[in-house]
Amino acid sequence: MGEFLQINVPDCPSGLRINEYFSYPSISLIFASLSISCFIFATIIAFKYNSVDVFNKKIRTQTISNTLWIVYYLALGLRGASNTIRYAMDKTREEHVEEVFFIASLTLHGFTALALTLALNHQRRYRSTSQQQATHRENEPLLLQQIQQENRNSSKWSSTFKKHISLLEVFFLLCFVCFLVFVYVEIDKENTVFYYILLAFFILQHIPIIVLVLMIAFAFSREGPTRKSRAFIILGAIFNLSNYLPLFVWAKYLPGGCPMYIFSYVDLIQLFDFASLLFFFLFLRSEYVRNQEECIWTAVSQIQDTFDFRLF
Repeated sequence: MGEFLQINVPDCPSGLRINEYFSYPSISLIFASLSISCFIFATIIAFKYNSVDVFNKKIRTQTISNTLWIVYYLALGLRGASNTIRYAMDKTREEHVEEVFFIASLTLHGFTALALTLALNHQRRYRSTSQQQATHRENEPLLLQQIQQENRNSSKWSSTFKKHISLLEVFFLLCFVCFLVFVYVEIDKENTVFYYILLAFFILQHIPIIVLVLMIAFAFSREGPTRKSRAFIILGAIFNLSNYLPLFVWAKYLPGGCPMYIFSYVDLIQLFDFASLLFFFLFLRSEYVRNQEECIWTAVSQIQDTFDFRLF
């Protein structure tokens, strides 16, 4: 097993009864709490902030859809669950199983970066610029669009792909694929060159996140997010910086030991994720509320313009 696959985080706290059940108690419990928090956030977003009800019909347009944010929270939750198992298991007897969970965790880390990048790019395309006004045509009612979307057959998947997938999103996907390739190449070859190429693609995957956040936060558009929303997304991005390097890199360069008895410096880095989750959630909620009224008003107005009440 490669050198970077080895667990090298500080064992905090040590010499306690809890160490009989968790090899690395603090980091295990942090990832377990993170996983539960992510699944709770994903559930709330899915049921409360991903569509609007108009005349008992659920409508989900590009301006209010938070599906990509749900994917992000679910991926981060799965990564947290994988790391929980990895750091809780017996470090002396479960080396092969630990390696499997490490690979799963690193893969999910890359996929989490991809999901966050796509969610932010969706925000940029449909909510932060004048393009949000063009997400539907005035002569095509929202309810009609929703029905047509539900009845769309598989033969139209290619046209839908071309319509909604941009070249920029293809680039994000290619970065993720390259990252995955070098994850498995480095694990197989255990080569220093491949190791640093892997780190380069890992960092490259995260660079678009900060770029998109800056584009959203400082976009000169009156239709864009409010000042409060911009503050939320900036704070979320700042606390998310801890994910720009893998955990084994933080563990390598941060001081060891347990300066706060139950927490190491590596543990404190992981705690930033909780703040990031909260601020990103407050941002998407704020954006949903901002666009919700407009979506409902547009749907009702179009129904009034197109529905012939004289039939009743």
